[in-house]
Amino acid sequence: MNHLDYLQTMNFEYVLLLRIGASILFAFLLGLEREITGKFAGLRTHILVSAGACVFTLLSIYAFKMHIVEGISGVNDPARIAAQIITGIGFIGAGTVMRHGNNIYGITTAATLWMCAAIGMACGTGMFSVAATASIFSLIVLILVRRFERNFLSSKSYEAKVLEIKLVSPILYIGEMSELVDKNFDKIQKIERKITNDENGSKIVIKMRILSNCPLSDVNDIFKDKNYIEKIEIQEIYE
Repeated sequence: MNHLDYLQTMNFEYVLLLRIGASILFAFLLGLEREITGKFAGLRTHILVSAGACVFTLLSIYAFKMHIVEGISGVNDPARIAAQIITGIGFIGAGTVMRHGNNIYGITTAATLWMCAAIGMACGTGMFSVAATASIFSLIVLILVRRFERNFLSSKSYEAKVLEIKLVSPILYIGEMSELVDKNFDKIQKIERKITNDENGSKIVIKMRILSNCPLSDVNDIFKDKNYIEKIEIQEIYE
């Protein structure tokens, strides 16, 4: 291999690494949003999906060139492998969708994985502007549109349902627990407070039944960042 061929090879490998790196970077942004909001698929899943889609796209473009076998000419079709990525992502996305009663969770995460695959394919073809634009608009949808839904559409988008909530915390935080409940729930049908003891000390246990038109994930968000709550149980009651 002469010096010119070597430089061409190095330049080609640099281009491949750049495309894979870009797919990882864009997927990191979407995966971080999913990770922060506590969804089933987070950083690693989104990065692997995007990078995998990018690699498959690169293989479909560069790995299978026109060839002749036993006098039969074969034509390189880059779209053939890339098209199968969409089907494959469907299986991964289905694993993030869960159903609990009448509620279905994980569809947005599945759609985000689908978008990550598309972004990875765009990076694989060198269309970085498309990948960047798709990433930015996806983040806008995930962050800003979610806030719009919660602030303006939540009361209209979900039917009222009865939720049973159980909270456990050290007795030291009984004041914070009571304030948290009173601040966030105004349609309490039934509430019980009792003190229990175990090897770790005294606990305050709050059991309540509320009427809410918010999704269970929003109700869980009220409690999940409170370090003093040791146990949370939320379930929908069908009457």
